[in-house]
Formats: sequence, C-alpha cells, structure tokens
Amino acid sequence: MDKDNLKLTSSEIGTLWGEYVNGTATEIVLKYMFSIIEDEKIKKIFEDAIGKFTNQKRQLTAFIEKEGFPIPLGFSESDLNLRAKRLFSDTFCL
Repeated sequence: MDKDNLKLTSSEIGTLWGEYVNGTATEIVLKYMFSIIEDEKIKKIFEDAIGKFTNQKRQLTAFIEKEGFPIPLGFSESDLNLRAKRLFSDTFCL
C-alpha cells in the first residue's frame, strides 16, 4: 500500500465537507459575538477561537483540494451583520 497515494473515502470527504460548512457557520456566530462582547477576558477567548478555526479552515481546504473536490461555499462575511442589534449578554456568549 502506497501511503503517499491514499485516497479519502466518500464518508471522509463528506465529513470534511460537513465540518467546513458547520465550521464556517460557527465562525460567523463567533465573529458576531466578538463584535458585541464588552468583557476583555471573554473577548480574548473568542479571538482565540476565531484564530483556531482560521487554521482549521486552511487545513480542511487543503484536504478537500488535494482530493480534487471543490471547496464548499459555507458561510461568509456576507452572512454577517455587525450592525445587528445586540441579542446576547457577554455571559450568554461565553
């Protein structure tokens, strides 16, 4: 078995695809919450979470592209309204 030429199964591709879409949805929620949070300690936690997903999204994209599949559309900045009325308290966000 050639370890350098292993192909992902359809189940694995589906999982990567789902993780990408779910992750981008979570990313948008995190960015909205980050924009409304006032407590600096809580804000730092959200900043770290957004950064971690940014790295994870790069890895997911690389895996999907390596297999020759298109990157899912997922959620994007166009789905984010930073001018929306505050919906949650800092504690709820956390």
